[in-house]
Amino acid sequence: MNNTFRLLVPGGFFAGLILLACSAMAQTTLTLEAALRQAFDQSVSARTAREELRASEAAAEAARRALYSTVDLSVDVPSYSRTLNAQYNIETRRYEFFPMEMLQWTGRLDVSQPIIWTNSTITLSGLLYRQDQKDDSPGGSFYRDFYTDLAVQLRQPLFVPNSQRIALRRARINYEEALADYLRSTLELRYMVTERFYQLYAAQERVMIQEDRVRQETESFTTGQRKYRAGLIAEVEALQFEVDQAAAQNDLLSAYNRLAAQANSFKQLIGVPLEDSLHLLLSDTTITTVYVDEAEAIGMAKRTRVDLQRAHNNVERGELSLDEIEGQRSIRGDLFLSYGLNNNDQRLSTLYNDLRDTRRATFTITLPIFDWGKHSRDVEAAEARLRIARLASEDLETTIEREIKELLAGIASSARRAEVLKQSRLLAEIANDISTKRYEVGTIGSTELAQARTRLLQARLSALEAIIDYNIALADLARRTGYDFKARTTLTLPE
Repeated sequence: MNNTFRLLVPGGFFAGLILLACSAMAQTTLTLEAALRQAFDQSVSARTAREELRASEAAAEAARRALYSTVDLSVDVPSYSRTLNAQYNIETRRYEFFPMEMLQWTGRLDVSQPIIWTNSTITLSGLLYRQDQKDDSPGGSFYRDFYTDLAVQLRQPLFVPNSQRIALRRARINYEEALADYLRSTLELRYMVTERFYQLYAAQERVMIQEDRVRQETESFTTGQRKYRAGLIAEVEALQFEVDQAAAQNDLLSAYNRLAAQANSFKQLIGVPLEDSLHLLLSDTTITTVYVDEAEAIGMAKRTRVDLQRAHNNVERGELSLDEIEGQRSIRGDLFLSYGLNNNDQRLSTLYNDLRDTRRATFTITLPIFDWGKHSRDVEAAEARLRIARLASEDLETTIEREIKELLAGIASSARRAEVLKQSRLLAEIANDISTKRYEVGTIGSTELAQARTRLLQARLSALEAIIDYNIALADLARRTGYDFKARTTLTLPE
């Protein structure tokens, strides 16, 4: 992107400086659609949103996979100890210390599978153990044996909320919020780029308006000098033309500075190198009547607003938390069943020849008796938090309705204002042309001409601002509803 900066710069020393400074710049012509594509592809905001989505997706997926099967292997390779052990000596009838050296090898494998429907867990475990014992006392001996234990176990909580189903639901809520956050981030970025695009375009147009003003003031100055030399106007009137020309040049220079500052900020936003130059192209500068159904817009806003979805999710989270807290001090049952095989042998080769079955069954009931009212207060607090979440959700829905109604009223007002100011600008241009011709023939003075020029400048700037305000208001509506009412299309996630 190594081209030249294209601006119509009037005569004057600062114009030369600007052209000299800009001659080496590259130029990129951007439409609004091209700027949005550039921003979605290269901007820091878009890349940050994508990374945040990946992080949220990974966290939600991790929470969901926590309910999958788990396989854990623990190994002691080896565990060694050498110490004195106190033992009772039946010959001396007292406890004595004997040196003992022990080497142990242990391997344990556990495979656990949560059962979401019943809130239970099935575990398959296997244990293989070897120990070498050496008695270092006089007459001591060496002994080695092996031990194995294979078992299938079931742990089933009873009379309590299904904690696994609650965890799965929370993981799904978090994932849904992550997707909604990403959609909202893209809508916010779309609006921000659109708003800044129109603002930069307005700054670009203001420069052109100021350039035209400088041209007119220069022509008036030239005409005034000619009349002054011919003795048709006084010296003070000729000097006033020179002052007006200098003021116009100063305003143009200020417009250039504001344009450069806004352009750099816009380049950073959409991910364009700061050394490049931008020229914005707005294909349609007319005011198009856009029909918006208020009820439809409110419904779309409620479906796309992340804060409202989060408020609804907070209500569901509050309900889940209330269930959990109510279950903390209720009657609880824990059923544990285990069936397995084990054996102990001095040789590994024969360890599995004569396995003996093992069976265990435990049913534990926990009955809360007294806790000084702590649990009832915890339940009251959870119920209060749930009511707060519901109130916040209802209030947010009302807020969204109010915001959409106010926004639609503002769009209608902006459209009417733009039409009125457009007519004012046309009238001001006609009045300025007439005033210029009347001044040239000497029927009006410089004061009347300057007033006509001021009215024209103000009318052109006001008309431009009205058009920009109208388009930004439409972009704001699209941000809040996820729908482009002007193009009649749903705003989708960027590819």
